[in-house]
Amino acid sequence: MPLEVYGSPRSPKVNIFYSPVIELVCAVHLLTDPAHHQYEIKWAEEMLSILDEEELEALQSIKHYPAGGIEFLNYVLETRELFNIENFIDYIANSDEIDFFFYLLNENIDKEKISDAFNDKNHRYKIQEKIKWIVENDTLMYFFDNPKEIKDKAVRILYAVYRNGFNNKLEQAMDKLEEGITYVNSFIGKDSIEVVLEKITGKPKRVFNGYEEYYIIPSYFVSPRLIRIYSDNKLYMVIDCRFTRDKREALLDEISSLLKVIDDKSRMEILRILVNNRSYGKALSDIIGISTPTVSHHLEILKRAGLVKEEKIRNIKYFSADKDRLKKIIHDINKYFFSAE
Repeated sequence: MPLEVYGSPRSPKVNIFYSPVIELVCAVHLLTDPAHHQYEIKWAEEMLSILDEEELEALQSIKHYPAGGIEFLNYVLETRELFNIENFIDYIANSDEIDFFFYLLNENIDKEKISDAFNDKNHRYKIQEKIKWIVENDTLMYFFDNPKEIKDKAVRILYAVYRNGFNNKLEQAMDKLEEGITYVNSFIGKDSIEVVLEKITGKPKRVFNGYEEYYIIPSYFVSPRLIRIYSDNKLYMVIDCRFTRDKREALLDEISSLLKVIDDKSRMEILRILVNNRSYGKALSDIIGISTPTVSHHLEILKRAGLVKEEKIRNIKYFSADKDRLKKIIHDINKYFFSAE
């Protein structure tokens, strides 16, 4: 007769903590895109002003990565190094260039094809065909022509951010990170880990099924607000610690940060002009009556906050206001002050 044996499956291992290594990777990623700066624009401005020319060039290289540096988290899976930043960066520095490109391309191309691409452009075109929606052709060719330089730049910018006040900023964010850990712990034990992650992230629980180890890591710098890294039986979930706060408090923080950006008469006037017409630096300088370098400074701040968009036509950079972004800010201000919630 048929025999069926039922046993109690072993409960998965759940780990909840913050990770200095993941914070550093997320901080570098945040610096690559002005749209990410909105929550930490002051820190981003200070960091970018501290970096020297070579370090800024290294950061520019990271901007061309398919995911803007988030790829470094692939090394977390290999090293399982979550706390010692120097060990983590040294591991990358001493890693094989083929391995580095394997992670850079997010494991979408096998190592043999990457090795061939270093020496044969025809193989690069095949890789380009597979990932053409991720990176531009010329950039990919340059990366494969200069693998050591690309890896060295990655190490340089990681060290530069780490050694220029990163730990101080992490200490300032500690309260929020601890709140994130407490928030996640408040769910543990009440439901399965898959259901807990569904509640915390808003993603369907099926994407969290089947792992033996779960690492839930609240992050201060993460942008976008949710990153899932997995390999074999391990799942790392990096979540924005802002998820843990009251919605009204989170909205207040966002509004406050953006109002600080436009708390300047010249920036307000620049925005007003750019809402109605596309313009460029010299024209804005003439209209407002301030120097062109000062206009450029204001435009850079507005760009980092995601309030202004840039478009280069021939040799001239034109700027326009992101009207949808401005409308959302106005909507959020109304919501904060007049919502009945």
